[in-house]
Amino acid sequence: MLEPGAFKMTSKFLLDKIFLGVSILFLLNTTPLFAHQKCEIEHQKAVHYYQNNEYEQAANQWKICIDKGIVQADLFYNLGNAYFKMNQIGYAILYYSSALRLDPGNEDYSYNLKYAQGFTKDKIDASSEENPILNTIYKIHHFFSLQTGLYAIIGLLWLISFLAVAKLYSKNPTFKNLSIASIFTLSIILAMFLLSVSYKVFVLETEHKGVVLTSSTNVTSTPQVQSQTLYELSEGTTFDIVSFHQGWVQIQLGDKIKGFVKESEIGVIHEF
Repeated sequence: MLEPGAFKMTSKFLLDKIFLGVSILFLLNTTPLFAHQKCEIEHQKAVHYYQNNEYEQAANQWKICIDKGIVQADLFYNLGNAYFKMNQIGYAILYYSSALRLDPGNEDYSYNLKYAQGFTKDKIDASSEENPILNTIYKIHHFFSLQTGLYAIIGLLWLISFLAVAKLYSKNPTFKNLSIASIFTLSIILAMFLLSVSYKVFVLETEHKGVVLTSSTNVTSTPQVQSQTLYELSEGTTFDIVSFHQGWVQIQLGDKIKGFVKESEIGVIHEF
C-alpha cells in the first residue's frame, strides 16, 4: 500500500471517453504516447514541485494536463495526493474518486481514498449484511480494469475464432472434441467479461457523484438561497447527483438526506 503523498510516474494513459452506443471493441485508447507527450513538460514540473514540497504548484501543473483533455488514472491520483498534502480533503477525495472510477481495482487508489475519507466529519451509516456470494462477484468484477477487460474480450474472440477454424479443417476426432469443449468454456468466460465491461460502461455513463469541497455546505429544500436548510454536509462528504438546476445541484445521500446544494461549493467526480 502507498501512504497518501506517494505519487506515480507512468506513461500509460487510459480511455478518454466511453460511449454506450459504440462497439466496445473500438474503445481502446490508441494514442497513449501522444497523450504523454502532450503533457510531458507540465508533468516533469509537477514532479519537481512535489518533491520539493511545493504541492500547490505541483497541483497547478497537473491540472494543466487535465485542461488539455488528458484522462489518466495516475494523473488524478497524483492530484489527490497533492491536495491531501495541502490538507484540502474535499479535493483529495474528489481526485482519488476520479482515479478509482477509471481503475476500480487499484488497491492504492482505494486505500488512499478510504484514508482521506477517514478525515471527514460526516459519517453516514451504510452498514448492512453483505451477501458473501455477491461480495465475491463484486470483487472479481473490479479485479480487472475496464481497459484490461476490453483487451481480454478481443483476445478471447481471436482465440475462439482460431479454434473454430482449426476444428473446421482438422480431421482428428479427438482434436475436434477438445476444440468444441474449449470453445464452449471460452465462450462462457467471454460472456462474463462482456457483462462486466458492459456494466462498467453503464456506470461510467449514468452514475454521477459529487463531493463537498468547502468546509461545509447547506442542503436546502429548494434551489433557492431563501429556502429552508435541511442538513449541513461537511467537507469531503460524497453524495449522488440527481440533477442540475442553474447553479444548484439536487443531491441524495442514503435514504434520508435529499435536497439541493450550491454547485459552486461541490465538485463533480470526473465523468468519462
